[in-house]
Amino acid sequence: MKDVLQRVKEQLEQAFDEPRSTSLDGALHELEQLKASSGEKRQMIEDVIRAVTHARNARMELAEAGDESATNAFAEAYRALDQAIESYSDVDNDPV
Repeated sequence: MKDVLQRVKEQLEQAFDEPRSTSLDGALHELEQLKASSGEKRQMIEDVIRAVTHARNARMELAEAGDESATNAFAEAYRALDQAIESYSDVDNDPV
């Protein structure tokens, strides 16, 4: 799951750098598949999907005007992905 999130994050970065030539549809498809098997982290994955969807919708606005709200949509998606990746990285192996 962490691998999928990292791949989506890379796609998001590419879409931010090249908004005219990079689509986030594939990333959203991967996230939808991930959601089906996310168990207790389902809500978090849904939040990531929502944030990436906003970034996808802001892509052309970013390309045309470099609008601050479009940049903010990408920043929100980036933070959501970072938090999701971190949640799969923090494993507490300390005995209780």
